[in-house]
Amino acid sequence: MKSYHNSIAFTILFKSIIIILMMKPKDITGVVLAGGSNRRFPVLKAFIKVDGERIIERILRIYRQLFTDILISTNTPEHFFYLGVPLVGDLYPDGGPLAGILSSMINAKGRRVFISACDMPFIKKEMIEYIIQLGDDTSVVVCKVDDKIHPLFGLYHCSVAEVIEEHLKAGKKDTKGLLKEVDTYIIDAKEIKKIDPKAENFVNINTLEDYNKFRGGRLCLD
Repeated sequence: MKSYHNSIAFTILFKSIIIILMMKPKDITGVVLAGGSNRRFPVLKAFIKVDGERIIERILRIYRQLFTDILISTNTPEHFFYLGVPLVGDLYPDGGPLAGILSSMINAKGRRVFISACDMPFIKKEMIEYIIQLGDDTSVVVCKVDDKIHPLFGLYHCSVAEVIEEHLKAGKKDTKGLLKEVDTYIIDAKEIKKIDPKAENFVNINTLEDYNKFRGGRLCLD
C-alpha cells in the first residue's frame, strides 16, 4: 500500500513539473546584462544586497520561474561562476549593452531574449509576463517611465541581431538609437501602473546615493 501511495505521489509531482515547464515560454531566453563598467559604485552592482538578497540572485530567482534557458552576459566571468548559469562574453568588448544583447542573441536557444540589467533590484515577475504577451507582433518591447525609455528591461527578437551588429561596426553604442530603427512597442506609464503602481520595477542602482535612496523600494513615479 505504501508503495502504491508513493507511486501516486510521484505521478502527481511529475505531472506538476511538466505543467510548469509547459507554462514557460520555450522560445524566450532570459538574459542578465552584467558587463557594465561599474565606475560609480565601489563593488559590483550585481552583488549589492537589497532586503538581504543580492540583486543578481533575485533576478535569477524570478527568471527561473519564467524561462528554461538563462544566460548572464559578462566580461568578468570569474565573478559569476558560482551561480551555475551559462556565461557569454561580448563579441565587441567596447560595445556597451548593445554588445551584450548581441552576444546573448547569438548564444540564446530561444528566438527572443528578455533583457534585464543587473542593477535592477525590484523587477517583478508580473511585469515581465506583461511585456512578453505584447511581443508576438513586434521586434522589441520596452517601457517608458517619466518620459524615460528603459531599453535594458525588455523583450528583443533575435531577428534584430543584424541591425545591432551594423550599429556596433559603425561605432554606434546607443541602445535607444537602435529602437528608432526597428519595430518597437513602448509601454507607457499608464499601462505600467496597472501592474506596478509605484513603478518600482524600474529603479536601478548606479551610485551609493541611489542605494541609500532606494534600498527600501522608494517610489519611481512620485
